[in-house]
Amino acid sequence: MNQNAPSLENTLRISVDKLYVGGEELLFEIEAGLNTKRIENPRVGFQGTEGSFGEQAAREYFKDSFLELKKYHGFDDLLEAVANSEIDYGVLPIENSTAGDVLEVSDLIVRYNLYIVGEHTIRIRHNLLCLPEAELSDITQVYSHQQALNQCREFLKAHPKMTANPYANTALAGEYVSQKGDIHSASIGSLRCAELYGLKVIAEGIQTMQNNFTRFIVISKHMELNDACEKISIVFSAAHSSGSLHSALSHFAYNGLNLVKIQSRPKLDEPWEYLFLVDIEGNLSDANVLIALGRIRQQSSFFKLLGNYQASK
Repeated sequence: MNQNAPSLENTLRISVDKLYVGGEELLFEIEAGLNTKRIENPRVGFQGTEGSFGEQAAREYFKDSFLELKKYHGFDDLLEAVANSEIDYGVLPIENSTAGDVLEVSDLIVRYNLYIVGEHTIRIRHNLLCLPEAELSDITQVYSHQQALNQCREFLKAHPKMTANPYANTALAGEYVSQKGDIHSASIGSLRCAELYGLKVIAEGIQTMQNNFTRFIVISKHMELNDACEKISIVFSAAHSSGSLHSALSHFAYNGLNLVKIQSRPKLDEPWEYLFLVDIEGNLSDANVLIALGRIRQQSSFFKLLGNYQASK
């Protein structure tokens, strides 16, 4: 960002006073996060248990510099902990390069009044894990998170006697197989999961796509804004009429902004109405960003700024 550019505070006020009308509420929301700094030695949470990809993402993103690393059974439990200040940050999977969006997380981040303050991408390698005495021919039941099962669909199709069973988390599935003690059961998980729960790796790298990545988001109660932030996430509704979505999205093109991703989700309280989760490139100190978001907010019955953060590389 240009060092000679006006301060973020000045940019915000110039945008409110001179560039568009009706965006004051959006600007007040942004200003609330202006002076928020990253918490040092934070309390961090992830969904699952030891050996999960969520734990790996949390450790890598915070570089093991945290006061406490807590595990939570469900995504809603994790977000509730952030909302109640039980922890400072939560790390959740949002998208996989093979299986697509984690829809439960997409819906939850709309419901909670929290912000995305970072993201981290890890490479996913799935392995079939079983009891030490089991053989591949013994396996009839396979447990893992639905996303992992989807990512290993071709392997499971090649072994038709294996029945896929969705489980809350890959590592929890490994723990379950270990405790169950049944040679006919296996889980899909990481090498660390096998090590933690005394399981044998009977098949390595069983994911359909070898270039398999999962993007995790870091959630906080407060927005954290700085010059390094280059990705913005919002969610909004468009009127159920011809051209309304095109009209909303056109504000990005008119203001020279690159739309990185768009996803639609049904509004749970209004049948056949939809919310649109959008990622764009930009920083909230940029006037063209503020103009575009202000216009979209004006013409939307629902608008929420999810965060402005540094994109994972």
